[in-house]
Amino acid sequence: MHEAIRVLDEIRPLRDPLLIGAFSGFTDQPGAATHTIDYLARQWVATPFAEIDAERFYDFTVQRPRVRLEHGERILDWPANKIYLASPPGASRDVLLLSGSEPHLRWRTFCEAIIEVLEATGSTTSVTLGAQPAGVPHTRPLPVSLSASHEDFETLFGLKAPASRYQGQTGIVGVLNLALRAKGWKNASLWAMAPHYLTVGPNPHIATALIRLVDKGLGTSTSVEPLSEEADQFDEQVRQVVAESEEAAAYVRQLEEQYDANRPALPPGSDAGGMTELPPTPEILDDLERFLRDQRKGE
Repeated sequence: MHEAIRVLDEIRPLRDPLLIGAFSGFTDQPGAATHTIDYLARQWVATPFAEIDAERFYDFTVQRPRVRLEHGERILDWPANKIYLASPPGASRDVLLLSGSEPHLRWRTFCEAIIEVLEATGSTTSVTLGAQPAGVPHTRPLPVSLSASHEDFETLFGLKAPASRYQGQTGIVGVLNLALRAKGWKNASLWAMAPHYLTVGPNPHIATALIRLVDKGLGTSTSVEPLSEEADQFDEQVRQVVAESEEAAAYVRQLEEQYDANRPALPPGSDAGGMTELPPTPEILDDLERFLRDQRKGE
């Protein structure tokens, strides 16, 4: 096993294992995709399988460790990339769940370490989850787009995977997927479109949308009741701040009108983020972020 990997459990035969992973940072700006992985790990009673050593991949002056108190003792939490093993009820295969943070350094080495874990477990198929800011209102179902190396993912998730024409900067998800495809392995990415004006804390609606697609692909039935409770609280907080700002309310109405006008014409799996070119309004963003931050501090 790669020297950057710390194995926490024995490596044993698995049933056609699938990797599902997400990384906080560039490809998960609201933190919702990694929240989804952590939620699945709890619901599927996943067990810790391996972790990636943080020392060689992070600049700790950029992403500092956090200190917390546990039973009166100070505990340091370093940037973590943890891999869990789950056997979800109803699934015909085992699942490796990777919840991590986009590294700052040595991306090729980082991908090589993940590849060695997959080779050791016999996994040649992966799905990454992401959330990207888009011009969609929080009052409508959040679209999810699919990019995939093989057409069978379209059948699996019931989404179309149009050929990507994007050129430009990419995150660790793009680098990892290309490394996996270079080995001839199958991989796909599910991208949830996140309301770009809500950036404080993970949006539980995104996690719900991604989990429903994961369930569709695996044949599982994961309970989202705890997420529904989170979503109710989240929606109430947003409703309060929108009600207090005429600018925010008007902006959301604009997004709703454009969403409703364009949604019927979009083919399945289309990137709904392209529905609007409206720029973010700094005053609205400040109001929303300040309100939600204060609410979370109060909790």
